[in-house]
Amino acid sequence: MSVDQDTNQAVGDDGLALHNDWFSSGWPHYLPRHQSMMLCMLFGTAATRGLRGSLDEVVRQVCGGEPGAFLGRGGGTLESPVVWMDLEELEGFESEEEKDRFRAEGAEHRARCEQVIRDAGVAVPTTVRELAAAMIALGIAAEREGVWSMPDLLPGPETVFHLTDAERERIAEMRHIWESQPAESALLAYLTDDLGRPDEIFTSVDRLARASGTSEESVRYALGRLIQAADARLERGTPRTPVDLGSLKDHERFHLVADWQHFNDNHITIVRG
Repeated sequence: MSVDQDTNQAVGDDGLALHNDWFSSGWPHYLPRHQSMMLCMLFGTAATRGLRGSLDEVVRQVCGGEPGAFLGRGGGTLESPVVWMDLEELEGFESEEEKDRFRAEGAEHRARCEQVIRDAGVAVPTTVRELAAAMIALGIAAEREGVWSMPDLLPGPETVFHLTDAERERIAEMRHIWESQPAESALLAYLTDDLGRPDEIFTSVDRLARASGTSEESVRYALGRLIQAADARLERGTPRTPVDLGSLKDHERFHLVADWQHFNDNHITIVRG
């Protein structure tokens, strides 16, 4: 299946398509996370394959008549209740106190999400079918006479919800992280695959940009993330002393010193799509 990478990401010729903006959009934080992602894949697949029909007809075409595994963990249908809290996450807590805190935070989060949905004039969904209708009402997808589509750029929650400044800042930071992740991956690929994880290299921002195929701005952000995580540090001079990334011009050379053991112990790789 030929897919515009600016719009959707597909898996295989007959696979499922997920809008490239989904994770960076902020919607997973304000909708039932798993079910809304699966519906986004349903909408994207219908749009990119040119499937036609009602929601039920599209589900039958995409799922082969067996929507259970697709629409919800442990099985489900369009009439299944929405699931805001993943109870499987409770297994990660040892004490009842931690579990109670998780449940309380989950209930508070759900209440806040339902409030902003309601304030936006959209019916709060109680079933997967109603969740699909809410996502359409919020502009995530559209259906007209059986033809499905999604916008090239998804509208973010901040464009339709009345959010606090703190919530808007959280979305902006999260979006920046997701959009910068390809640059981080490119820089790490250069350091690990091309250079074999050297303990240090003598380089500059512009040299790293050319080597990794990214922009100087992207390299600065990726380096900043490594430094903030204590996975690397920058040094200059004789004797060598720590130097702040922001004080360096793109062409100025520095020693990039990596702590690969710390990186291995703490790094989590995010895979899109």
